[in-house]
Amino acid sequence: MPEIFVYCKTCSKKVKAVVLTVHEKEYDESIQGYRRYGMVRILEHNIGFRKTCSDTSQMKAIVSSDSKDDNGVLN
Repeated sequence: MPEIFVYCKTCSKKVKAVVLTVHEKEYDESIQGYRRYGMVRILEHNIGFRKTCSDTSQMKAIVSSDSKDDNGVLN
C-alpha cells in the first residue's frame, strides 16, 4: 500500500500514513491545480524520547496534489 506524509491530529507532527481509499480528482481554485482526497490510516510514531503517539486513527486527507508545503506534505 502506498504511504504519504500527513500531520497527526493529536501531536501535530509530520507522520507517515497508509492510503486506504482514493476518491476522484477535484480542481481547487486556491492552488490553481488538482487535488485528490482519500482515506488514510496514520502509523504509530515517536513524539519524544521513548514516547510514542498511539493515535492510529483513520482520516480524510489529500493523497495527491499539485502543491506541497515546506515539509513535503501535500496541501
